[in-house]
Amino acid sequence: MANLTPTQVDTLLDKLGSDDQFRALLLSDPASALRQIGAPEELAACFAKCKQLADPQTLKASRSAIQKQLGGTMSANIHDLRTS
Repeated sequence: MANLTPTQVDTLLDKLGSDDQFRALLLSDPASALRQIGAPEELAACFAKCKQLADPQTLKASRSAIQKQLGGTMSANIHDLRTS
């Protein structure tokens, strides 16, 4: 299974925190969203079941924890990118 590089994780989090069009694209067409940031399209399956994203402020506040989570091997489906 492919991984996101630290740069790709940063870009993903930057876009999720500031770009509403990218946020919508990640939910509707994860492969296209990942292609936009230069990430492996094969990771689209990990995001395919994602139904909801945390609001941008929450993502920014939780950035460090999310970076650690996304920086590892993504072998499971990501069902949502919300924080508890």
